[in-house]
Amino acid sequence: MPEVLFTKSAFKIATHCPTQAYYYRNSKGKNLEYENQSATDEFLKSMAEGGFQVGELAKIYGEVPPENDLEGCFGYDEPLKRTRELFEQENVNIAEAAFRFGDCFVRADVVKKKGDFIDLIEVKAKSWAPNNPFVNTPTRGANAGKNVVDSGIRDYLYDVAFQKWVVENALKTDYPEKKFTVRAYLMMADKSKVNSIPRLNSLFRIKKSMGSDGEKRAHAEVAPEAIEILKNTHERVLTPFYVDDECKLVIEGQTAEQPDVLGMPFVSFIEEKSKWFVNNEKHYCLLGSKCFKCPFQLSEEGKAKGLKSGYEECWRNVAGFKDEDFEKPLLKELSGTGIKRDDWIRSGIYFIKDITEAVYPRKNDGTGAGWTTNERKWVQIDGTNNGCKEPVVLRDELRAEMATWKFPLHMIDFETTNSALPYFEKLRPYEQVAFQFSHHIIYKDGRIEHKGQFLETRPGYFSNFDFVRELRDQLGKDESSVFRYSHHENTILNAIREQLIASKEPDKAELIEFIESITHRGKKKKDGHYEHEGERDMIDLCEIVKRFYWHPIMKGSNSIKQVLPAILNSGTYLQEKYGKPIYGSEIKSCNYTEKEPFALITRDENGGVKNPYKILPQLKDLENKLIDEIAGQGMDRDELAQYVQNANDAEMDSDGDTQINNGGLPLVLFRSFQALDPKVDWEKELTAANLTPDALKYKAVREGLLKYCELDTMSMVLIWEYFNNAVNG
Repeated sequence: MPEVLFTKSAFKIATHCPTQAYYYRNSKGKNLEYENQSATDEFLKSMAEGGFQVGELAKIYGEVPPENDLEGCFGYDEPLKRTRELFEQENVNIAEAAFRFGDCFVRADVVKKKGDFIDLIEVKAKSWAPNNPFVNTPTRGANAGKNVVDSGIRDYLYDVAFQKWVVENALKTDYPEKKFTVRAYLMMADKSKVNSIPRLNSLFRIKKSMGSDGEKRAHAEVAPEAIEILKNTHERVLTPFYVDDECKLVIEGQTAEQPDVLGMPFVSFIEEKSKWFVNNEKHYCLLGSKCFKCPFQLSEEGKAKGLKSGYEECWRNVAGFKDEDFEKPLLKELSGTGIKRDDWIRSGIYFIKDITEAVYPRKNDGTGAGWTTNERKWVQIDGTNNGCKEPVVLRDELRAEMATWKFPLHMIDFETTNSALPYFEKLRPYEQVAFQFSHHIIYKDGRIEHKGQFLETRPGYFSNFDFVRELRDQLGKDESSVFRYSHHENTILNAIREQLIASKEPDKAELIEFIESITHRGKKKKDGHYEHEGERDMIDLCEIVKRFYWHPIMKGSNSIKQVLPAILNSGTYLQEKYGKPIYGSEIKSCNYTEKEPFALITRDENGGVKNPYKILPQLKDLENKLIDEIAGQGMDRDELAQYVQNANDAEMDSDGDTQINNGGLPLVLFRSFQALDPKVDWEKELTAANLTPDALKYKAVREGLLKYCELDTMSMVLIWEYFNNAVNG
């Protein structure tokens, strides 16, 4: 059996749960025993945040020559050998240098050797402010006067501290005659820096390649012009933060959070958990609320492959669960203020049926309309324990609330993105870019219309100010009500307001006035209003759901993607109306036509209502439709399709069955748009003469994004229709 060592990834997982480290070890390659659902989530997160790009830029800033980049060295022996060979040089910079001490093995992002001084640089796609300390000294509580690592940076600081410990000990072992000094850094996006390079993010283009194991992997490819551009004087948005002193405190066990986080001092933790890992020992840990998010849960696909569920194994062995217990409503369905899941789990309370008023007292302290948070939780607890199958609606209170809304009602939803490496000049790391919105209108007579939309995907175009101009023009200047779902739209508009204040836009005063009219900011006052609140401050439809509506299908979630199936399964009104293909014909749409209307309600094989997000078109279907349209101009359809299939360009690569039905994918796709050639007119009509794979994907992805965002605001319309029928029907 091949040797397995305790790596950075294993260490990070073990700090959260040593049992998960065991499942992780047995969920890869030839040790595939447990399903690990985190791989896809982490991949999308890294794609969206810019993790791949940050890594490549760090190599450039670290002055690592291509021949010293060991990323292509796999296993343990080859990278260790190459690192030792390079260390024979007096001064050398290396990417992915390898070090081993005992059973521990690390690949350092960037190592800079200057004589006997070693700069160890761990690169993270995270933002940090220079004046923000990594270690705090609280003045109150159990840790008053002690050193405590900031919880927001703890994972990252522990990571580089682990590497520092391994590297220092490896160097002592490998070079006993020398005395190296290892200095630790965290290279991160600096919140204080403003990007001065146009299209910085797009200098590092995501490519996909097939690995030796047959799996597709993504990596960032440095654009040919990047090196020359970065040689010019510019503001560096990546900063190597010196964290060596903090790492020493961690390694010496001198930070007060270690007993709670690790259960023991730092080095003792490494020594024990590395032994468990390399010996493939399974040790169960105390259960907690974090277990509900365990990635080692079993999907239907994993079950079909004969894989195991680490999640279930833990609950069976620690809590004594049997098969039927996993079907019971668990505490994971409850969250929010006053819900003390960790305390309850430690006392042996795992199920909603075990929550009593002694555990979670009922409160009747609300002064406004609808349920308080406590009352809403008890609606859920009581409904769950009583086997409730029907929705619970505060009809009279909801009717009174809805009577205050002013027609026409505007439903809006935004798609936005940010990245460690800004897409545009004059932006800070992770500063927001608003590139899309959808807008539905409900008129007083009940008519519904997809009134408008906005989508800016041209590479190099900063869209925020045009975004607000178009939104202002579509919403008008009347006093009618504007709706959002949750906080995102309010947050984004306030962020753009700050950008406008610092800008030189000729109409910035008018745009700021518009933003302030439909948003709020500042602290919330006792009367429920905010310090600064516009006369048309957007109504949060999510809050309306929380205060007046609960359905057992939703369990403890108020996400629109959970609320939508609940209201669609709640009665016949919406099912009868939208089971017919009226969307695009009777209901006007910007993306569906009278010739191709859309039925929002379809049934699954069991007769249940399908989630409309699951029936959005696949990107491959959209591409084929475009090919058919071009072929209709007199071209040979098979030749066109074959040309596209044969052309190999990964800039806009996506799997053929990709469906834009989750919030993470639009962010990744926007990054793909920005990597395209800005000199090409991507908006022009697609014909056989200008057909390229990128042009085809550009059009198909745009159409997919438009239909996805349109469904977001139509979902809000459906919630309103359900409520309106429930209180007035």
